Amino acid sequence: MLNSLIMLLLAPLWAAPETPLKTLAWHSAAVECLAVSPDGQYLASAGLDTNVALWTVKTGKLKKTMGGHTDGVWGLDFSPDGEYLASLGNQTIEIWKVPSGANFKTIQGQSYSMYGVRFSPTGEYVASGGYNSIGVWSFPEANAIHTMKAPVENVYSLVPGPNGNYLLAGNGDGSLAVWNVADSRLIRSIKAHKEPVRSAAITSDGNYAVSASMDGTLKVWRLSDGKLVNGYMAHKGGVRAVAVSPDNKYIASGGMDNLVKLWSLQPGKTRAALKQYPGHTDSVEAVVFFPDGKTLASGSKDKSVKLWKTP
Repeated sequence: MLNSLIMLLLAPLWAAPETPLKTLAWHSAAVECLAVSPDGQYLASAGLDTNVALWTVKTGKLKKTMGGHTDGVWGLDFSPDGEYLASLGNQTIEIWKVPSGANFKTIQGQSYSMYGVRFSPTGEYVASGGYNSIGVWSFPEANAIHTMKAPVENVYSLVPGPNGNYLLAGNGDGSLAVWNVADSRLIRSIKAHKEPVRSAAITSDGNYAVSASMDGTLKVWRLSDGKLVNGYMAHKGGVRAVAVSPDNKYIASGGMDNLVKLWSLQPGKTRAALKQYPGHTDSVEAVVFFPDGKTLASGSKDKSVKLWKTP
């Protein structure tokens, strides 16, 4: 009896199966992107059905749906004040008012496929990544500021630094690139993976970047010098999504193995997953932490969005 109790206490945190707090089902095709409003009140989801859904988190009810794209939606982001939501389709960025869902502005992006859209932390610009370039527009005017010609075929993920003066790009050639927004200068290029970086994240203090690759690994990089400080064999088949918790303690990842996993971000800590969240029946394409760090959302090719409790 005592031995059984000891084994139970020593079992890894993820040994007990996790069940979702909520499952949100409305989309008719794969969910490819998620975003949470700064106050945690709303969750936005979008994907291959071309529609954007706005959910009231407390009730799990659909608040509003927005349909303005003609192709799949590959990026979502709330403005820092929570008053606007940006969604990125094939060649356009739509800006919606929150929570009414009224269309505020359409930004004509690069004349080719785009992936990922982000507001700057101060709300002064909107940026998107795409085929061979990064576009930056002033907000709310939507005037083009820069087009950074990336030396890679595709920019799959784009993340602004904490003060907005640089952008981190996750690229199709497996590299990470750091761009200066003011002058479009390439500050640093990191040869991170041998396969595409599908998602990237930056800690809130700007010290570390996390890359998620189709080679199945997660890697943590020190941005000051591009040094690798931690790595994880994360998902069989490839890692599709990554996010960092607001307190910079955890990394969440989603992969082709249909799982969501939680990892310790701290360099030198365990490289085993702290938790894993089964429940999706197809590839996990998006993960995002809520502002309080107590909840994690995941979106999947199985057309659903799930909410999970975090430590």
